[in-house]
Amino acid sequence: MKTHKLFLTVFFVFSSLLLTAQQSLKGKIVDEESNKNLEGVSVYIDGSSLGTITNSDGKFLLETEQNLQAPLIIRYLGYETKVLPISSEETKIDFGTIALKLKPESIEGVVLETDPWSREKKLEYFRDYFLGKDYREKECKILNEDKIRLKFRPSKKELKAWCDVPLKIENPYLGYIIEYSLKDFSIKFTSAERILQSGQQHYTPKAFFHSGSSYFKELKKRVRRRYIKRRKETYYGSIMHFMRSLSKKNLKENDYRIFYESFERPRYKFLKVEQKENESEITWLTNRLTILHKDFNQSYIQSTYPEKDSLKFIIDNYGNFYPATLFYFGGEMGKQKVSSLLPLNYQPPD
Repeated sequence: MKTHKLFLTVFFVFSSLLLTAQQSLKGKIVDEESNKNLEGVSVYIDGSSLGTITNSDGKFLLETEQNLQAPLIIRYLGYETKVLPISSEETKIDFGTIALKLKPESIEGVVLETDPWSREKKLEYFRDYFLGKDYREKECKILNEDKIRLKFRPSKKELKAWCDVPLKIENPYLGYIIEYSLKDFSIKFTSAERILQSGQQHYTPKAFFHSGSSYFKELKKRVRRRYIKRRKETYYGSIMHFMRSLSKKNLKENDYRIFYESFERPRYKFLKVEQKENESEITWLTNRLTILHKDFNQSYIQSTYPEKDSLKFIIDNYGNFYPATLFYFGGEMGKQKVSSLLPLNYQPPD
């Protein structure tokens, strides 16, 4: 994975709506070694609030009102997580018997390099780049922060983070509890010549990447008015909103303007849209575009493959786009981290 700039933001969990056909997902989950039924296994659609758990027979049934492309996540404490693709073409999917494998005992390799940073310093970087720099104002917090493991390696100028259990994130600003299974997290730094008063080298972040799967739950049984208002405000102008608008070719109707090399261009000059039944195929014909929403929220999209003249990607009926690693976002969209994340099945109220 090639990264270039500071606000590289990759989420595998953007969204949309628009179809009414119901989709049914079912299966049975067992222990791989004993073939014993596993009860209470979490089964959810990545990035959504759509999920369930297995019953005493190890069976699950999950019904949604829309077909989608986001994967199905199967997670159980002590077992390796399964990620299963979902076909948007099928309305009834039977996964049959799914065997989960116990996690092997993890033994960290010996790294003969001193980590000069305190845990609190590493946590501050993690919070800023994972939750977002506005997490304090939003009072967004990780409830099991003690489970996060962090390592800064001066030789690589890189901060890595990992966690063996899902992070439990409380977001009282948007009214969600998010269970986030962190797959990868890293911040790359450059080092300056100057030395701090403490005697340590000064480092500046230059690139950031994280990925994982997420499951949303309502923070309160009754959704409060302020949550509804804030979710709507967060949605408009977000990456999710832009991708949905692009997929349906209604950028103009949703107040998006496109600029290339400082000049405004026709909205679909560099973004060719081919609409299909359950998705849209987009052909990207440049390296970087600037996006203006409602004439004041400015963002940009940059290709991670500047040597290529064109790229193709898919946007499904939820606005989820893939491959998600083709681009990174800067400006207002680049600031959006987990504290601004909405479930892929979110729909703004009329």
